[in-house]
Amino acid sequence: MMVALFDRTLREFELRTTSPKTVRRAARLAETFLERENDAATRSVRDIQTRRLCRTMQYVYRHSPYYREMFNRVGVQPSDIRALDDLRRLPFTTAKDIRDWGRFLCVAEDELAAVFTTSGTTGEPKRVYYSFRDLQTLTNLDAVALRVGHPGRLVTLIALPMSHGLWMGSATAQRVVERAGGLPIPVGADDPQETLKWLQRFEPNVVMSSPSYMTALTREAERAGYRPKLERILLGGEVLTNEQKTRFREYWGAAVYDSYGSTEIGGAQTIALPECTAFNMNDLHLVTEIVNPETGEPADEGELVFTSLTREAMPLVRYRSGDRGRWADCPCPLPFNAVQLAGRTDDMFVAGDMNLFGHVIADAVAKVAGTSGRIVLRLDKAELTDRLTVRVEGRGVSADDVRNPLFAAYPELRVNTANGNLILEIETDVDLGRQIKALKIEDTRKT
Repeated sequence: MMVALFDRTLREFELRTTSPKTVRRAARLAETFLERENDAATRSVRDIQTRRLCRTMQYVYRHSPYYREMFNRVGVQPSDIRALDDLRRLPFTTAKDIRDWGRFLCVAEDELAAVFTTSGTTGEPKRVYYSFRDLQTLTNLDAVALRVGHPGRLVTLIALPMSHGLWMGSATAQRVVERAGGLPIPVGADDPQETLKWLQRFEPNVVMSSPSYMTALTREAERAGYRPKLERILLGGEVLTNEQKTRFREYWGAAVYDSYGSTEIGGAQTIALPECTAFNMNDLHLVTEIVNPETGEPADEGELVFTSLTREAMPLVRYRSGDRGRWADCPCPLPFNAVQLAGRTDDMFVAGDMNLFGHVIADAVAKVAGTSGRIVLRLDKAELTDRLTVRVEGRGVSADDVRNPLFAAYPELRVNTANGNLILEIETDVDLGRQIKALKIEDTRKT
């Protein structure tokens, strides 16, 4: 009875056009909840998660042409899914599946309020649609998270890439700060010198950015001798190393928060508090599985698979993220499952604010006259900045011969190398010896 009441009350809050004053009250309630004895809080979360899962199964069967056909094909009824482990009876949803996005929609087109697309791939990007109620849920959730332990001044510099309006991160950050009763300063992530001027003009106490761009901004602030105190730095979009986290904390005097998410699962649906050693999953809105990427069976380390629990427009069931992770114990008081990330299951990697695909780089380099078609992509850090070294086998090939087709394949690569987000080095006429495959990726960055 109490779980049902809590679930219903929480859902009513998630769906409202909530005022900043209400967000602050909700944040205080969240703080009280987190102060409860951890086992009791965890049981409450699990009970709500299970209720929402059962409700989602009924919903997608009634409204999603794709999932109704899937249930019928495998001979499973929505009522058969009564517990988290029952999800294993259903097949996975893949990135290829959702390119046929129309079959996943559960609402009429005139109920769609937003569309976000993925970045970093060639060809047509994946689309993920959201209803107004979906946006309300995400905005309220993130606004409350922003206010937990932070009731006062909230002037937030949003230094996130804004190359197009369909990327979820920059499109939602301003809305979240407004809902939390703060003042957003959305300046983008271009020239760090210009961003530093905005920082000096408005003197924000919170910065939202990516690890790569925050590194470039910190370096620029140090050059200028500008060292104000920030209260919080909120990061996401790529790997945050321990060295970067320490550097930001020491230079800006701020608590550093990290996040992980994707357009498909609803943005940043995890959080790592300053004291966390892993990402805490949002179990009230997601079911997270880890499976062996080859067999699909449950594993302690493997591919992260997600089922959304509150989405209206385009819910996803057992979506294969392509990200690797392992179950972890986190010392923080959050009553959620925790994971540590462990890279990708495919050849995508994130460096300098970009999603890059090894095969796209390999294809571009292979067209250069004089190359053998074999390359090594080496990722490391140079003074906390991501460095991508492209080692190319061949004869009589110059660095510019390789650099130009890379910029053609990824135009944003030119911008990110120019603004200091990414260091690109190219080694040509390399002998790759007995390397069997055309592409080899070496990522030596340590989290």
